[in-house]
Amino acid sequence: MGEPDEALTENGGLLLVAELDRALGVTAALEAGIGPVKQRDRGLSGGEFALAMAVVQLVGEDHLVGFDRLRADAVGEALLPAPVPAATTAATLAARFGRIQREGIETACAKLTGRALAVLPVAGRARILSGPVTIDLDAKDIEVFSTRKEHVVRSYKGEIAGRVHAAHWAQAGTVLVADLLDGRSDGRTHAPGQIDRAVDAVRAAGATGLILFQGDTGYYAGKVAEKIVARGCLFRLGVPRSQPLWRAVAGVHEDDWIDAPHYPSAQVAVLDYAPPGWPAGTRVIARRVRYDAAELSADPRSRRSRTVGRDQLALVLDGIADHAHAYSFIATNEPLDLEEEIAAAEWEFRRRTRIEELFRDTAHGAGLNHLPSASHAVNSMWMWGALLAYNLAAWLQMLAPLDTTGARRRIATVRRLLIARAARLVTGARRSRLRFAPAADQLIATTLARIRAARPLPAA
Repeated sequence: MGEPDEALTENGGLLLVAELDRALGVTAALEAGIGPVKQRDRGLSGGEFALAMAVVQLVGEDHLVGFDRLRADAVGEALLPAPVPAATTAATLAARFGRIQREGIETACAKLTGRALAVLPVAGRARILSGPVTIDLDAKDIEVFSTRKEHVVRSYKGEIAGRVHAAHWAQAGTVLVADLLDGRSDGRTHAPGQIDRAVDAVRAAGATGLILFQGDTGYYAGKVAEKIVARGCLFRLGVPRSQPLWRAVAGVHEDDWIDAPHYPSAQVAVLDYAPPGWPAGTRVIARRVRYDAAELSADPRSRRSRTVGRDQLALVLDGIADHAHAYSFIATNEPLDLEEEIAAAEWEFRRRTRIEELFRDTAHGAGLNHLPSASHAVNSMWMWGALLAYNLAAWLQMLAPLDTTGARRRIATVRRLLIARAARLVTGARRSRLRFAPAADQLIATTLARIRAARPLPAA
């Protein structure tokens, strides 16, 4: 009630984003990667706008009008390295970002991830940069409700959607590359280009270890495997169920099945089968899971029943057999000789959920649950705003962990604990500072001190 107090802000934690920008050089790196987006050197640069869009989505705004809402927060906006544009200006600027500029964001993110990793303790830094690198490939549909939006079509599920294809660095917890395509776009077609960009990105970040790509059956293609091998990397790709695989499974001796780690009633084995025309050394790992007859359905829509061989399922449904096995398959070129290595490879592929967490986190925490514009260029930048918000949260937690165990907190948690903190701008002794509530003051001060304690980094 009453007149609004312009000395108050609901986003006092943006002070930490500004400090992170000074510590890592976020705006400068984005500027160098994106390059010029306007003919006249006035107003916001490409790097300043990209950071502003990420911040708008980091504070929880889920539409372009969020730019106007953040601008209305005079104290919060003043904490940022550059002004926040109006919503109409933001749409105009976003439309200027083409494929080259968006790939420039990928280049900048790789450099910034390298800088953030450089301030980690020696053991943690060596584990990520010198150890094996896992890159997960996946795609996510974003449903919309208008066919007038560019690059949206009905997916195989019948939804009008665009599709985000992304590559995620599992150990660092950051996005490497991403593209927004239509709802029927095939990962097998676009993966080779993303593989090249992802490898270049992790090398630019300073990683020297062997790279392993993982993907589900949507990336099962010989040309995808060939591209991965051509870049000197390994792969684990899901294999669609087919008659040759069912025949190969039938030839596995019962003694060759070994228990799968951390999965009761599951076993794994290497099949005497390799996809025709795939790179030399490719082999297929099978996993089977036992289910009792009561756990299987005759409904053709049952996802579990579709993983059971047709003959086995018929025996169970006819009451002849009391159980059956559900199967899944992985193609890999890893040199797996020991049973422990085979079981570990299957377990690590099963844990390929970090990229799914990326899509869940950006959808619920950064507005990537819809596409706000009719323009594909604007929607692509909206996607990158969400992904940059995800990376900002990752870099912030590298420099100032929120969890003593090192667990990654989601964007919504980072916003609740650090960003969306009410503060008052007070002036005294010719100095201005933010005054937080006692509950937030200590956490903000500790996080700010950790960011400032990061050792100086050479300019890149």
